[in-house]
Amino acid sequence: MFQITTKRLALKRPDSSIDKALFASLVGDWDIAKWLSDVPYPYTQKHAEKFIKRSSPDDLRFSVFYDEILVGGAGVSFEDNNELDLGYWIAKDYWGYGFATEACIGLIEYIKNETDFETITACYVKGNKASANVLKKLGFIEIGECEEYFLSRKKTMSCVDLILNLKQ
Repeated sequence: MFQITTKRLALKRPDSSIDKALFASLVGDWDIAKWLSDVPYPYTQKHAEKFIKRSSPDDLRFSVFYDEILVGGAGVSFEDNNELDLGYWIAKDYWGYGFATEACIGLIEYIKNETDFETITACYVKGNKASANVLKKLGFIEIGECEEYFLSRKKTMSCVDLILNLKQ
């Protein structure tokens, strides 16, 4: 099975071996779901099963494991303009350990070394200081603001747009 390894983490593609109930309970925590644009709330085991079933070997979406324990997710989605858009989440019990930054560094290094993409975009909801800090540590630069619809909140939120140049 393909995986990206960092000093402490393993990024593995979601597959049928993942505990769907655990996955759903972690992503379904309001303190996680409220920051994710494409995650419905409440997030159920059926949502988790659908997400895992939709995952393909070509996706660059990963579950993040620490000592074989599921602690989050990190990945990029392919946008219409042939850009990659970064997203990530870390389970609440694992906040403050640098796992989001470490997982994203591993993913970004893989993309830099194994693909021809030149940039990665990202955005965060205004007020999400933790995500703003992660993206700053990763070298993302603010390029503007946007409005994005959040399934979890069932409303449009003001966000900050960022970009990372991979070819510097």
